[in-house]
Amino acid sequence: MAKWATDAMMDAALDYVRSKADKMIVCSAQPTTYTEAVTTFALADVTMTENTDFTKSDGDTGGRKFRVAAKNAVTIDASGTATHIALVDTASSGELLYVTTCTSQALTAGGTVDIPVWDVEIYDPA
Repeated sequence: MAKWATDAMMDAALDYVRSKADKMIVCSAQPTTYTEAVTTFALADVTMTENTDFTKSDGDTGGRKFRVAAKNAVTIDASGTATHIALVDTASSGELLYVTTCTSQALTAGGTVDIPVWDVEIYDPA
């Protein structure tokens, strides 16, 4: 018997993150809490907007995804080596929503960093 899931179920999970994420933060290590993302490991951050910075669509090979818009010339607040990107909700719940890895890069306070486009994808059941 084949496995199947409705797109609506996958969209609900994606929409939870997409509708709440109001900051994208470049981090020096993998945060496991909101405080680690916004304080302990934070190197740079940028404000995000649901209707302009996240685009939902079919996944690359199945399932569903949202694409996170690129952000250029983001001010670096603290020096360190970028290793992770976090999406957080600062406005309502103080919640760490999603973490991914990024290309390791040394950042220097006072400079800027470009964050390329990236995806959050939920695959069809296998």
